[in-house]
Amino acid sequence: MVAALLVSGCHKEPKGQILAIVNGEEISLQELNAELQGTRIPDSVDRDKLRKQVLQRLIDRKLIVQKAREQGLDKTPEFVTQQRRLEENLLVTMLGQKIASTVPMPDDRDITQYIADNPTQFAGRQRLLLDQIQFAAPKDPKQLLTLRDAHTLEALAAGIQKLGLGMSRGKGVIDTGRLDPALVKVINELPPGEPFVLPSNGQYVASVIVGRDATPTPTPIARQAAAEMVRRKELVAESKAQVARARSSAEIQYQPGYEPDKSAIKASQAKEEKKK
Repeated sequence: MVAALLVSGCHKEPKGQILAIVNGEEISLQELNAELQGTRIPDSVDRDKLRKQVLQRLIDRKLIVQKAREQGLDKTPEFVTQQRRLEENLLVTMLGQKIASTVPMPDDRDITQYIADNPTQFAGRQRLLLDQIQFAAPKDPKQLLTLRDAHTLEALAAGIQKLGLGMSRGKGVIDTGRLDPALVKVINELPPGEPFVLPSNGQYVASVIVGRDATPTPTPIARQAAAEMVRRKELVAESKAQVARARSSAEIQYQPGYEPDKSAIKASQAKEEKKK
């Protein structure tokens, strides 16, 4: 009788927050909701039917995971490394969300100042019409230095051919509102007809400005975008400050040969100070 009671007491039933049990492993309502989180569900979709479909998907995943555990895959060094990495990334994301909840939206003065400091994103926003050459990246990036004396697109094309790199000509457009204002400043200071080269999907694109179309951002949209940019900047600053504070109190030991380059650290710190 005691044995029967013990067996009965250990038996689980799917009820309440528990939607299903797969070989003794529970699937909760919270787990189902997490699976649905971020999914856009059209109004025409039968939600009850969808939830049942997602539950079946969760059950299939549980079965696959159980099979992997039976084969000892969760004990391999590769699994342990990847598990740690995923866990750390999740914690970083959650801490970022927590920090974000403490950073308020900027006031009108900060928004107005940001708009004034970055005209190429707002009142002075433009579409740059471009003649372009797209070319393959050389195996040795130092070969690109041979192109620095090319001050026209034709001269650049000749240099690319000399390097034996594949290339194609075409037209393009750049929206200054989507570029780093510092980069736009550099581009705008180039002499007329002077090409500039930017990386693009593992290749490079050389461009020459052949026209400009003014496309100022409407004021309401500009202020909303500026507010988000200022807040994002403050969020990045707060995140970096937290890392700096953590480093200052942390005890970090390195295996010989893996110590950080102190000169590189100083250069990075100087760069950050210059930005401020």
